[in-house]
Parts: sequence; structure tokens; C-alpha cells
Amino acid sequence: METVFIAMSGGVDSSFAAYLLKKNGYKVVGITFNLFPAALFDKWGVRTCVPKGMVEQAIKTARDLSIPHYVIDLCDVFEHRVIENFIDGYRSGITPNPCVLCNKFVKFGAFREKAFAMGADLIATGHYACTEPKDGGEVLLKKGTDKKKDQSYFLYAIDRQALGKTIFPLGGFSKDGLREIVKQEGIRLPESRESQDICFIPDGDYGNFLSHFIKLKEGPVYLSDGTLLGRHGGIHLFTIGQRRGINIPYGEALYVLDIRPDENIIIVGTRQELDGHTLTAGSVNMLYPVTENIKARVRYRQREQACTYTFHDNILSVKFNDTMGAVTPGQSVVLYSDDIVVGGGVIEKRIEI
Repeated sequence: METVFIAMSGGVDSSFAAYLLKKNGYKVVGITFNLFPAALFDKWGVRTCVPKGMVEQAIKTARDLSIPHYVIDLCDVFEHRVIENFIDGYRSGITPNPCVLCNKFVKFGAFREKAFAMGADLIATGHYACTEPKDGGEVLLKKGTDKKKDQSYFLYAIDRQALGKTIFPLGGFSKDGLREIVKQEGIRLPESRESQDICFIPDGDYGNFLSHFIKLKEGPVYLSDGTLLGRHGGIHLFTIGQRRGINIPYGEALYVLDIRPDENIIIVGTRQELDGHTLTAGSVNMLYPVTENIKARVRYRQREQACTYTFHDNILSVKFNDTMGAVTPGQSVVLYSDDIVVGGGVIEKRIEI
């Protein structure tokens, strides 16, 4: 009997995933992470939006499932790899994706290492994604069956070794189907709650959170042709593609086109000026390097667009067949071939039309 350590947040998804693993004959051990460095948040007076009773709920669910449960401290890696990267990114004018970093360094990095050191054969999470073994021991990462819940976009940075030792029990389920099974079988699970955008930011107020760590510094806002339009309250309050918050009267809607931290400048323009055909990305992870029938997205909820790519000297270059809007440095571009995750990287530069 293989031993699976599953990450349990206290929510319904990871709880149901633990239930499925036990039902399928695995020896299951529940693990909840202590992620939030109290000293850091106390120092800056920041309140997080972590759901109350998260650990207690995970413990209760594990008890109901009759599986062992442990809490492990991953505060250090979460602070340095996720929170600090997020703050530094906005300070330098980019928009990092903390969920990608958390999956890479926390869930499939530090947690995986601790789990195997504690006797795990496999690890599992409640992500809506799938894996598929291929000949020769290769394992493919694929989209979850429920396309509305598919989370493969956030998982592209997992290394192949970790992927081969990972189970995603919810990959073949829809959210509605999950709820129906829970109801029909009378499974005792926690009340469903929708996850937050970013777990360490209260109410999704990025600007307020970042203002505790980045000094507000006003600067000029220019139109793309160099016309001075007004002033901004700090570059960390903006991201490329943003429309709200510019607060400058103009004949048509304005969007953030560029952020120049060295000059403390924001460049704005029209929606059409956001469009580009090509981008480059670094921190690349290629999982299944095929080149045919490729599509990509540069945001989680975005529709994929047909493209071609090259990967050379650790730089991924992606060229879209049609224009792609709001390509944002710091976010991730993820490549797909049908339902298979080909790979992806962190966007460094977009090239305009």
C-alpha cells in the first residue's frame, strides 16, 4: 500500500481529495501548512485574509476520515520565495504571480521534500488538473476535466521529477459533480468556500498591502506620444493593462501600457496599443517540448490563442497568430498542445505591433 501525503487547506476541495485517496486504497496522511510569518505581518501591521479556523478544520476533517494529520511550518520559504518576490516585483514595475511561485517552491518544493523525508511515496493536492503516464516513465501534465476550474496554468513550473510523484485526485471531476457526490454519499466535509485571489492580501486590496512595504512616490503619467497627462501616486499601484485608478480625464478610456521604475513613470494609451504579437519569457520550464498545434494564454482566465514558439538559451519567444492584449511582465505565459501543458515561463517583455 502506497503512502500519500496530501496538502489539506481545510477547504472542501482538498478534503474531498483526501477522501478519494483513502477510498482508492492509499494510506493517506493529511498535511496542513503554516505559511504566514507572524513577525513580518505584525511588524508592518498587515492583516491577512487567511480563513479563521483553517488548521482546526483540516484537523477535524482528518479525524472524520480517520487519517493522521500534521501541521508543518513553511513560513520561511513562503515569506522569501512568495511574499518578498511579490513585493519586489511591484517595486520594480512588474506583476508577479504568487500562485505559480507557491506551487513551485512551497507545495511542490518544500512540502514535497518534507513529505518524502517523513515517509511518503507520493504527494497529492486538491488542484483541478490531471497527469498521464507515458512510455519510458514520462508523465504529462494535463488540464482538469472541468475547464471552468482547470488550474493547470498555475502548475506549469513544477519540475518533472515532482510531477511523476504527484496525484491530482480532482482532475477528472467537475465542481458540480463533486458537490453531488458529497451530497449523495453523505460525506462529512467542510462548507465550500471560494478561495481568495491571493491568500495573504486582505480583500484583494493590493495597493494597501504593498503600501506597507513600498514608500509611496508620486511621478508623471505620460501618453504614449510623450504628452504629460498628470501624476500617479506610486508605480506599485499599477499593472500593465490596468484601466481603473488612472483617474485622468481623456477623450477615451486609457490603459497602462508601460511602467518604468527607474524613471518612476507610467505610460498610458488606448486599448489597441496594448496589443502585440510577440513576447519573451524567462524562468522557463518545458514539460513536453512539442511544437505542433500550440496555443497559449498569458492570464489564468484568458482564452488560449494559436501561436508558435522557440526556446533558446533559456529564453522562450512566443509569437501569436493574432494580436494578444495586456501581455504583462511578471505574469506567466503557458503553452498547451490540446489538453497537454507543454511548458511556460515568466513574461519579461512584450513586443508591440
